[in-house]
Amino acid sequence: MNITQEYFSDVLAAVDKLRDFTNGLARDPGFCKVFDDLIKGSVVNGDVRLVRAEEKIPFIALADIVRVCGWLRISEQIDRPEGLGLVLFSTKLYGYEENCTYEKISRYSDIIVPSIQELVAAITDSNRIGEDLLAFEYCLRAYSQPLRDQYVVLMYRFASLVAKADGTVSPFETKQLNRIIKLISSENPESGSAGSKESSARVSMADITPVSEAADELNKLIGLASVKEEITTLMNFIRIQKLREEKGLKIPPISYHCVFTGNPGTGKTTVARIVAQIYKEIGVLKKGHLVETDRSGLCAEYVGQTAPKTNEKIDSALDGVLFIDEAYSLVSESGNDYGKEAVATLLKRMEDDRDRLVVILAGYTDEMRRFIDSNPGLQSRFNRYIEFPDYSAAELYRIFLFNAGKYEYKLSEEADRVLREAMETAVAHKDKNFGNGRFVRNVFEKVIERQANRLASVGGVNGELLSVIEAEDITAAMGQLNSIGF
Repeated sequence: MNITQEYFSDVLAAVDKLRDFTNGLARDPGFCKVFDDLIKGSVVNGDVRLVRAEEKIPFIALADIVRVCGWLRISEQIDRPEGLGLVLFSTKLYGYEENCTYEKISRYSDIIVPSIQELVAAITDSNRIGEDLLAFEYCLRAYSQPLRDQYVVLMYRFASLVAKADGTVSPFETKQLNRIIKLISSENPESGSAGSKESSARVSMADITPVSEAADELNKLIGLASVKEEITTLMNFIRIQKLREEKGLKIPPISYHCVFTGNPGTGKTTVARIVAQIYKEIGVLKKGHLVETDRSGLCAEYVGQTAPKTNEKIDSALDGVLFIDEAYSLVSESGNDYGKEAVATLLKRMEDDRDRLVVILAGYTDEMRRFIDSNPGLQSRFNRYIEFPDYSAAELYRIFLFNAGKYEYKLSEEADRVLREAMETAVAHKDKNFGNGRFVRNVFEKVIERQANRLASVGGVNGELLSVIEAEDITAAMGQLNSIGF
């Protein structure tokens, strides 16, 4: 199967979200009772007959996944990228592998896949679930509208990844994805409440599909699979709640503020800028610009100057996002610290301008959690944490290649090998101050400097030589960076 590691990670994250959601329902006695009332009979799993609701629920989720794949006319075979999600969910369901890789799941596909269609046929035939319904959506109609909407959004996320497996979404696939979204707040056919306010709320795929430059920019970032999943889930949740509000349905309080945690160079500022644009596109903010600052941009040197300075910075961020890097530095053990005044001013403005201001705080994970826990006002306003993981050696390698391609450089075969080894060595010996993406940018700058020095001593340099990076350029650059402590 020809898939990238990034696509594999995206699908795995979507599958894990669905599995966690359905496992949670299997532990919910209230839902299990509703489930038993609606899904009659047992489910046969091989030679084992599953009777209790908590036993049947994971297999009903599998039935929904197969049905969605059927709507998209997707084969379940492991040798097609489109079948990856189905096989991943099945692999986890049958307990063959917890830490999935493509190499591992391919070994189990011949055992799992043949039983899936028979299982789904038995479930749907015995319960007469309509062709346009999903079993969990059908059950959640009678239990919880918010959970029902959440499930459909998770299934939509899964289906959209399946549809994008070949790199494009066809008109037919768009129509089938729309079929899933129309389940949100659609009428319960057994309720007889066709005239009710809730049943009349319909959602089109165009309303929630993140088709935008900002969303595309997010998806094109190298790595950050878990971050992309969190941002996409947040985006879908906000869109759905806004649509519910427009239809007159009740919505829970929504906090748009975030805390980005992680080490330097992991893309926090870049993602914050994208989030600002996404907020503009879905109507949260009017401008969607990003104002970056830190302690020095909020705190003054003398008494009485910090509040005006902080207010001035906040004013510049209105209708956009205020991004405060290393926000934990606002609080210190010093009794005369002006950072506390900046925090107090910020909290007041977040309340006074709650419709015009979104704040994203960023910094090291442990330090940020201590900072938020130090102030009840911060705790109440910041409850959405997004962790930015360090880049792997393979991702750092891809970032270097992206930078090289952007400026029309290419690596010789030997240089490619040396670069991979250099990134693996850097990751193996990294410490808390490792720069991740910034480290790669520094490497790239030093490499092209070294290439320039090498070519300057060569006569008759042609266009081809100007574009090629050799192994010695990388080796020299890494040696220089190591000597100065990078």
